[in-house]
Amino acid sequence: MWIELTDVNGERFAVNFDHVVSYNAYGHGAHLVTTTPDLTFFVKENIDTLQRAIGIKPARVTQAVK
Repeated sequence: MWIELTDVNGERFAVNFDHVVSYNAYGHGAHLVTTTPDLTFFVKENIDTLQRAIGIKPARVTQAVK
């Protein structure tokens, strides 16, 4: 699945998310690691935005009642 993202310099690009091995929060955006050695992306989109784009419903964190 191809999705369009914004790198930290503001440039738009498309990445095939089938080749993304992992993604993690990084600052206000995210860090994506791909199957290609040494090819990673730092993007402005946060984890919730990425998950919506690929069809994953973001988990809701509930606060424990005291």
